[in-house]
Amino acid sequence: MDSDEEVKQLKEYIKNLEVINEGLRQSFEELTTLYRLVDIIAEARTLERVLNSLLDLASEVIPCHGALLFLTDDSTGELDVALKRNISRKIENKINLQNKKKVIEWALKKGRTIALPDIEEDIDDSEKLTFVLVPLIAHDKPVGLLDLITDTPEGDITSRDLSLLTILSKQAALAIENVKLYESMKKDEVNIIKALSTTVDAKDHYTSGHSQKVSEYGTHIAEEMMLQEREIEIIKYAGLLHDIGKIGMPDEIIKKPSKLTEEEFLIVRDHPVIGAKIIKEIDSLAAIVPIILHHHERYDGKGYPDKLKAEEIPVGARIIHVADAFDTMVSARAYRDMLPAELAISELRKNSGTQFDPVIVDAFIRYLRKSAVFNG
Repeated sequence: MDSDEEVKQLKEYIKNLEVINEGLRQSFEELTTLYRLVDIIAEARTLERVLNSLLDLASEVIPCHGALLFLTDDSTGELDVALKRNISRKIENKINLQNKKKVIEWALKKGRTIALPDIEEDIDDSEKLTFVLVPLIAHDKPVGLLDLITDTPEGDITSRDLSLLTILSKQAALAIENVKLYESMKKDEVNIIKALSTTVDAKDHYTSGHSQKVSEYGTHIAEEMMLQEREIEIIKYAGLLHDIGKIGMPDEIIKKPSKLTEEEFLIVRDHPVIGAKIIKEIDSLAAIVPIILHHHERYDGKGYPDKLKAEEIPVGARIIHVADAFDTMVSARAYRDMLPAELAISELRKNSGTQFDPVIVDAFIRYLRKSAVFNG
């Protein structure tokens, strides 16, 4: 074999390596994008986050002027606009024309990603756009459709681009279905919690709305302390159900217009334990059980039921303890009048470090000042 032939083969070999390398690079980019989508979707707890993440990642595959995301109405089967991004009046008119000509409906029925030229007539080539229609299909059921608007000519959009968008759409469609199911279950869970909370408060008209206020105060304290979103949600629900253990207690004790006897007080003291046992039976509410059980523990260890102190007490329980005490003080009871907010704040300060966690008291006072509940 002469040297010229060897050089020719070497060049061919290098060329093949470059082709393989480019293919590997593209595959790596595709996998990286997919892994990012999976990570984002795994963290997303709301439909809005999933949809925005899908638009972000789709725009990286094909740079676009704007995007429109339709979701299928579960009851009617019609496509409704769920999210718009950078949709000008001009683009909206083009999309309306697509709808009029049943293009979007046709694309969803086809069930595959396609790039379509501008169907508007009598316009210059420089003004023409390409519409990339990406159906969202989960379990062979249409979930929605993504309409990407780009000035990239239809012929320059590669089969690789369309393939990657199809993979993204399949993952996103499953995520959309999962999040919708999660939100539906969460809605049912919240309705159950509110019903239980209302039942407790209804035992005594003096405490009507108390659980809601404790929940609100607890949520604001948690936000002021910059806790994680999930922790804040748990504290919100725990506030609504913190007194659920009183549901089976005699009305003559709950509604007594005078000071409780020692024996009656011992009965009332059991409500955190009873409440924890009730909620423990509901798997989806397991996270709030420790808060309900320990919301009457004191920072100095002199509370009940387990005489926990300081950091031994779950942070959610320490928060609800402060919120509960404040709302009790500023609300009228059968045996006493309500306290002005200023005096209730003074009581919190006085008992900070003994009955209450000082950090939580400080956070609550900061919130109250900002919300104009208390000025001073």
